[in-house]
This record gives sequence, structure tokens and C-alpha cells, in this order.
Amino acid sequence: MPVSPVLLLHMPWATTMRPSIPLGILTRLCQEQDLQVRSYYPNFDMTVTIGTEAAAQLADDRSLFGVSEHLFAVDLFGAGALDSDAYLKDFAATLAGNTRPDDVVRLRFANASYLRSLRDEVVPGFLTALEQRVLEFGPRVVGFSATFNQVMPSLALAARLKRANRSITTIAGGSCFDGDMGLEYHRALPEVLDHVFIGEAEVPFREFLRRLRAGEPASGIPGVTWHENGELNYMQGTPLYDMDSSPSPDYDDYFAERQRVCEASGIEIHLDSLPFESSRGCWWGQKNQCTFCGINPEILPYRAKNLDSVISEIQMLSQRYGVLKLTATDWIMSRWHADELFRRLGALKLDIELFYELRADMSKEQMKAMWDAGIVSVQPGIESLSTPMLKLMKKGTTAIRHVQFIRWAREIGVFISYNILAGFPDEDPQWYREMATLIPRLAHLQPPAGNITPVEMHRFAPLHAQREQFGIDEHALRADYQHNFPKGMIDELKAGYFFDFVSDRVPQERDYLVPLANALEPWVASFQTGRLPRYDFSIGPGFLKITDERGSPPKYIYLTDLHRDVVLLCDSVQSLRNLARDLAPLYGSAVSDGTLGRVVDELVARDVLLQEDQWFLTLPISHRPRTTLELRELVLGNAGGEN
Repeated sequence: MPVSPVLLLHMPWATTMRPSIPLGILTRLCQEQDLQVRSYYPNFDMTVTIGTEAAAQLADDRSLFGVSEHLFAVDLFGAGALDSDAYLKDFAATLAGNTRPDDVVRLRFANASYLRSLRDEVVPGFLTALEQRVLEFGPRVVGFSATFNQVMPSLALAARLKRANRSITTIAGGSCFDGDMGLEYHRALPEVLDHVFIGEAEVPFREFLRRLRAGEPASGIPGVTWHENGELNYMQGTPLYDMDSSPSPDYDDYFAERQRVCEASGIEIHLDSLPFESSRGCWWGQKNQCTFCGINPEILPYRAKNLDSVISEIQMLSQRYGVLKLTATDWIMSRWHADELFRRLGALKLDIELFYELRADMSKEQMKAMWDAGIVSVQPGIESLSTPMLKLMKKGTTAIRHVQFIRWAREIGVFISYNILAGFPDEDPQWYREMATLIPRLAHLQPPAGNITPVEMHRFAPLHAQREQFGIDEHALRADYQHNFPKGMIDELKAGYFFDFVSDRVPQERDYLVPLANALEPWVASFQTGRLPRYDFSIGPGFLKITDERGSPPKYIYLTDLHRDVVLLCDSVQSLRNLARDLAPLYGSAVSDGTLGRVVDELVARDVLLQEDQWFLTLPISHRPRTTLELRELVLGNAGGEN
């Protein structure tokens, strides 16, 4: 018979569109030890209370994370201790100045009166109802998993529960309780938290549960904090090396909570996808962490699940919950397992759609196999279309190869999520001017998710950990987070994840970004309205017809012989040397007398080829998706192969 009830909570301001994989995994760990466990999703209740649009804005808009935390911090410390009225007034004014007039939902939070109503009426009422519900369940342990804007909601409820029943054990973990953050929160609030799980929790949580069943104290578990004799104690834990020892998540309570709220409110809460996990860490970052990457180096080493487990988990989750869209929580797709993953997913012959984060260095054949496998949406780690900027970011690639990936994705039908970052120490304004001239040439391809995104300083990122190397003169907790604790109660530099920074190596005058921003705006708008122009080639008998609708009026180009074959071979990035090697058997004299070079120059001048240094890439996509190998065989016959 299950004993010792454990209650896990997914607090606002988490999105309601998918369940929490940490809670799903922790649920399974409790079940392993025959412990009664439930997961509550109070973020559903908050969504019903303030409306789906407002809740989604608070969940997803990073500029609102600080104020969304503050609304709950006031319940913990009081409005006066946090100078809340002045903060909300200043925040609303700043937000109003940074928001488009047509962004009605975001402008709602640029109203100080609305923010005060959330603070004084909505949040206290929400917490009172939730507190009562938790106490009626009668848990022995209440656990919180927190990301960027769930810390203060978790602490506010934990404080209320402790005041109501000191015998409840409160525990916390998640990305915003990792490292110094979790240690500092526990140091400052020992009366609110009993234990904080630092880093990956499977191993320490199993031991915590074993001791819970046995009635033993939880002090001394590696990776878990505890208070003793007025002192905070902590023993360093280790990452989970055996990924197959992490169970598949149980999402039953997410669906039960969703049904509860929908039946009570009549509001349908949309489910976007189910999270699953096939690896942790980052094999690229393990050897060369990107400048802005906020992954804790302690959990950066790459570890992957057995593919049998991955395929089984995907099928199990889809079948159990009747869901066809799933999201991999991996920071990067395995380069060693990718081909076999694609083959085995494709062999299922199902219409499951998956999202993955990956590195934009795949072959076109891999991308086609990926799409056939149902991985139709990806985040490829593209943050710039400037090679020197990518070098500064430590991305280990070039702009033309990023364009190659974007081009292939558009042709194959893979949806990509990417950004253009700016504001790095040592960046050169000329790089942005060059990108501004490039953007109109890419008008037929998928643009970034939005306009220029200022780089953020995150805890654990090299930009934060190695500040002196980047000429960071000052850094401080991001301004909108600075009113979540009474002054002097907490070390903000230890507790924060987001930071503002100042460096005299960042160009102070930002006018150089204007041309790029102006180039990006219509590109993003045309994609959002489904009006990307056509720029493609169709293959006829012995010729190519190129249709270019990027400008007005449309242009049509017909290419034959060497011109045609160069365009087909440059479906993947090529050098003139590679082209000469491949085309010499077909066009010996044209290669030797320099005609090939003149043809390439002509195609660059006509904007059919993109050039970066000695590298060339075809800009129009194929009207009918074709792999690079198929196009090479059209030119070179069976001897085509990969170059």
C-alpha cells in the first residue's frame, strides 16, 4: 500500500501547452518506491483566472519574467519591503516605451493599475485557494521544479505551507535552483525550504525517497542541501551518467489537471506537445562552449539514452496520451545516433511529429531523412549570418553554411527556429552592415523568429563566468529582477540567472544596427503572413528555369550546359577547386582556360550564387525537393557521389 504522499507542483508562470518532464520523471521515481504521488498544475488555474493570452505572455515573454516573479514576491515579503508601487510604475512606463502600439496583449502589462490588480487581488486569491487545496491533500512532502519565472511563485506557496503546517517537508529543484542559485535561496530562506536539489536529481531523489520511507533524515545526500545547527550544508553531487536509469515520464496528472480545469471553467486549454528526452549535455559545448550558452559546465558532458529506449518512449507517450506532437528536451541531437534514429523513426510509418535542437552541420541527405522520420521542426543553433560574429560566439561554422542549412530546410519543408543576436563585446559594426545587404537576397527563405535579439548574460555562460576576458566592467542582476527580495537579504549575484552588463568593448552607438533591423522587418513580416516570394529552379531537359519573385517585376533565367551544372553542383557549398575537379571530365577546356571561373563570377553577379571567400552556394531552391546526391548524379552520372 503506498505511503508518505508526495505532492509535486508546476507553478505559474509555466506554459500550459505541455506538461513538465521533471515532474513526470519524479513521479515515476516515486512510483518505483511505492510512494503515493500526485502532480498539481496550478499554472492551469492561473491561466483560467487571468485569461489564456495574458498567461501565455507572462509564460513566454522574457522581458516580463522579472515582473511576473515580483507579483508573487510581494506575497512573501510585502509590497513596502520591495518598494513595489514604484517598481511597477517604472516597469510599466519602460515597457510602454519598448512595445509596438499594435501589441495589445503586451501593452496590458504596461499598465501599472493592471499590474497592481494582479499583485493585490489575483495572486493572493490564487495562493489562498492553492494553499487550501494542497493542505486538503495532506502531503508529507511538497516539491517544486522551477525555471526562469517560477522561483518566487514556488517560494511564496512554500512559505504559506510552512506557516500552516511546519511538518510538511518542502523541496525545490530545477534550472533556476542550480548551482549558487539554489544554495543562496536556501541560505536566505531556511524557514521556507527544507532541501534544494542542485543539478540532476534522479540519483539524489531516489535516495531521498528511500530515506523518506525509512523515516531517516535527508541530511548528507550528495547533491542536496540541508540545514543543521543554523548552518547551510551541501555535498557536491554528480551528473547522471547512465541516462537509461532515468525513467520515461508519467504525464497522467497533467491530463487529469487539464480536464479538471477545463470542466470547471469551460475553457479549452491547448496542448502543443509532449516532452521527451533522448540525451543531456552538449557534445559541442563540451569541447567549445558557445559564448552566451548558459548550461552549467557540471552537466555539460554529453550523455545519450539507448536508441531502443528513445524509440520506445516516443511510441509509449504517443500511444498512452493520444498525442502526435512531441518535443525533445535535448540541448543538441546526437551526431552519432542521428542516422539510425532517422531510419528507425521512419520505419515506424507513423505521423508523429518531433522537435529537436541540433547543430546546423547536417548533410542534405540527413535533413531529408530527418523530415521523413517526422522531425519536422528544429532549432539549429543559428544566431548570426556573419562569419566573424560566429567566430566570436565560438560557433565553429560560417555564415554561408548557415545559409545552406536554412535553404535546405526551406526546400525540404523543415520548420526552423533561430535568432540574430547582437551586443557582444568586440563586435564590429561592419558585420551588421554586411548582414543587412545579405538579407534581401534571402527573402525566399525562412527568416529568424523576430528582429535583432540583444545578447543576454546568463549564469554559467562564458560571457558570465569569464567576464574579464570579454572586458565586462560591470554586471548586475537584471533590473526587472531586483525587487524580488528586500535589500540585503540575498546576494543577487549568487541568486540571479539573468544579468545586465556593461563593457566598453561593445560599440556604444547602436545606429549601426538600424539597417539590419530595417532589412529583417519585412522579411519576418512576409513569413508571418505566408507571403515569402518564390526563388527556385525547375529542371527541364538540358536546362534550368529559374523563377525569381524577390523583386518586382519577377525575373526568369534560363541556364544550360556549364551554367546549369555549376548551379546544380553548388546545391551544397563548393569551392572553385572542387568544381574544377568534378567538372574537368565533362568540360576539360572550360576548366583549364578559365571559363569555369568566369561562369561562376557571372552567376554570382546575377545573384544566382552566393559567395563567401572561396566558397559558393546556389541561392534558389529546387522547385521539387532533391537531395544533393541526386543533383550531383544529374550532372556527373553515377560517378557523382558526395564531394
